[in-house]
Amino acid sequence: MPVPTYPSVPELTTIKPLPQSERVSVVVVGAGVVGLSSALWLQRAGHAVTMIDPEPPLPGNCYLNSASFGNACTVALGACIPMGTPGILGDVPGMLLRRSSPLSIFWGDLPRLLPWLVDLVRASTQREFHRIVGVLGMLMRLAEAGHNPLFEEARATHLKRADGCLYLYRSERSFARAQRDIDLRRREGVRMEMLDRKAVKEREPNLAPLYSNGLLFSDAYRIDDALRYAQALASLLQSKGGQFVHSIARAIESRDRGLTVLCQDGSAIEADRVVVCAGAWSRQLALTVGDKIRLDTERGYHVLFPRDGHLLSAPTCYPEHGFYMTPLGEGMRSAGTVELGGLGKPARRERTDVIEKMSRVLLPGLGEAGRTWLGFRPSMPDSLPVISRSPKDSRIAYAFGHGHIGLTLAGITGRLVCDLISGQTPAIDLHPLRADRF
Repeated sequence: MPVPTYPSVPELTTIKPLPQSERVSVVVVGAGVVGLSSALWLQRAGHAVTMIDPEPPLPGNCYLNSASFGNACTVALGACIPMGTPGILGDVPGMLLRRSSPLSIFWGDLPRLLPWLVDLVRASTQREFHRIVGVLGMLMRLAEAGHNPLFEEARATHLKRADGCLYLYRSERSFARAQRDIDLRRREGVRMEMLDRKAVKEREPNLAPLYSNGLLFSDAYRIDDALRYAQALASLLQSKGGQFVHSIARAIESRDRGLTVLCQDGSAIEADRVVVCAGAWSRQLALTVGDKIRLDTERGYHVLFPRDGHLLSAPTCYPEHGFYMTPLGEGMRSAGTVELGGLGKPARRERTDVIEKMSRVLLPGLGEAGRTWLGFRPSMPDSLPVISRSPKDSRIAYAFGHGHIGLTLAGITGRLVCDLISGQTPAIDLHPLRADRF
């Protein structure tokens, strides 16, 4: 099947500043990489931007609680396979019952999670699965058109490490089971190279020989320091007149002449338009507008091995275990697993213990573990983000729900948000990403 064609890179990477009469004031809620990218694209069109975030990535602030800080730091352009795959209904119960599983749950949250889980199962039928792969593949093909202009303007290209990303399969059986996904990635134009056991050993000699095959994603790359990247974007935003409000947005009020964002500190920020990029906290904010969105939270963990960044040449993933090991300037970061449990609960030590234990099995040379981290991924049941106008008020745009691929899709999300706010026809059909699809 031929790969569909979409707008050219030049068409997306350039944007013509709007006439003065068409420029508006915009509040962007959330200074993660999706929010920062959206804000910068809006500035490119000439809009005046104010960002609201309790801890934006500015000097003197702590950004360590942000999902944009604690992820696997990988721009994964081959990540077009959703969480919900055909057969998941038979796999999930067993996974949830194993303490060492890459998927776990706070069982007290099960009644609240049931609607989300039901829609996850519905999204995993053969027909839906193939449709979703196509939508994700489209976004992946356009991802760099959204990223590259921001990397260049923020002078952050030196943070890119273009060594690819390696997926490893522990047995011929697990590799055979992956063939369907490999074929679908090939259909979507993902560049891959098959590696046999010998080629993997030559590339990554420090790995334990617990693999039979490898798959190298040639176009993937890592960002060596996620904090510095976010800081570079925030600095660029300020240099172009963008403002930061250090607070938590609690509600959005719609008025005839504009919008007002009410903040925890008692301030009220008025604007012509609002973009909600508040990650896992976006659902509550949308409810204040009257929009009920099927967003929930994946609790993601990482463990840092501060002296061991040299042990791998590129991000390495064992899909069976559900996490990445990413070499960074600060050390080796093992990140991943999925824990369904919402916001406001403490970290569970057993989850980082699982990551550390399995990392040591797969990469025996790891030394002492350092920082552990818990963050919150905004997740939709169908693994597709929400990039959409609010069904209740078209002056409000939503950009959240990216799950594991927020870093990858941040740039193109920002570009599409700019079209929505500017009243332009988006470069692609956003119907599959609408806020009220569930």
